[in-house]
Amino acid sequence: MRCTIYSPVVDHQAIEAVRDVLPGWLLHWEGEPERWNSASFKSAQGTLTFNSLEYTGPLDPFSRIILGTSGHFWRREDLPEPAKTELLRFVGGTKWLVGVVGTSEVFSEDVFLKAALELARRLNGRVFNGMDLISPEPPGQAATVPPRP
Repeated sequence: MRCTIYSPVVDHQAIEAVRDVLPGWLLHWEGEPERWNSASFKSAQGTLTFNSLEYTGPLDPFSRIILGTSGHFWRREDLPEPAKTELLRFVGGTKWLVGVVGTSEVFSEDVFLKAALELARRLNGRVFNGMDLISPEPPGQAATVPPRP
């Protein structure tokens, strides 16, 4: 299981929101808690790792991901032009990418998505699942994925 959170802000403290949906899981930092490179939550179910990526210069890994995602949505013929324009603006305004990886086959996809969507909600971001950008709903509501034709 993997996805990427696209965020218009850089807020390393937002990882605390994940603790709320993974109570009892142990958190390990790589880097400082205020500016971590990687944050891993561990339990008997497996490990959920969040990897931080920010812009460092032209054609860096961050820029290549943004360019690739923009190209993906630009070529999507199933999207109406207003939706495509909004998605491209959102992707273009991304300041922070957080890759999320679940490292166990025992790990529940519901728990994985709940943690990723909670962090995205806290960051006012969206979760890219490889095909669509999923907007998290306010707490207590389910996230919706646009239907594919």
